[in-house]
Amino acid sequence: MRLTAVILLLCALPFGSMADKPKVNPATIKAMEDSVDNHLLRIWRDDPVEMIGVTRGAYVSGSGVVFVGGLNLAPSAGISPFHKTITPDELKRIHEKKISRLPKLKTAMQEWLLNATDSLDAVPPQEQIALGISLFYWSGENTEGLPAQIVMHGSKRALSDIKTGRADKTTLSSALSVQEY
Repeated sequence: MRLTAVILLLCALPFGSMADKPKVNPATIKAMEDSVDNHLLRIWRDDPVEMIGVTRGAYVSGSGVVFVGGLNLAPSAGISPFHKTITPDELKRIHEKKISRLPKLKTAMQEWLLNATDSLDAVPPQEQIALGISLFYWSGENTEGLPAQIVMHGSKRALSDIKTGRADKTTLSSALSVQEY
């Protein structure tokens, strides 16, 4: 019995080592996580946004790669011992600023997806590259007209074709799926 178990174990070892290795290595994922953060922080250099945590990425074999981050479009003083409440005027200014920044954020997300194709060469062309950004809101903040999350994704092939000029840049909106929640 013990001999049979040892033989079965020895036979199984080669198959275990033949398991699919991820196509995208962890160092590439880490570099792209940093790339998202750096790209988003550079949108408004004079009045920067605030990253909520750090962007995280994962490769899902057969589906593609996804990066998810958090962002405060209009950082403010917040609550502190010296600033005990956020006034209605402050909430109004914060809301207006977030509404005005939303189009530029979406454009920056599209730019990042296009540029990501160069660094994600290990992702097969038929798989997706996705970027999701969750937006930060204060408790009681007016979120009318603002999504809680924006998710954009497209096939690597379509994004790469646009990036390299094989497809016209005007096709970007049809190459990307965009969901706002």
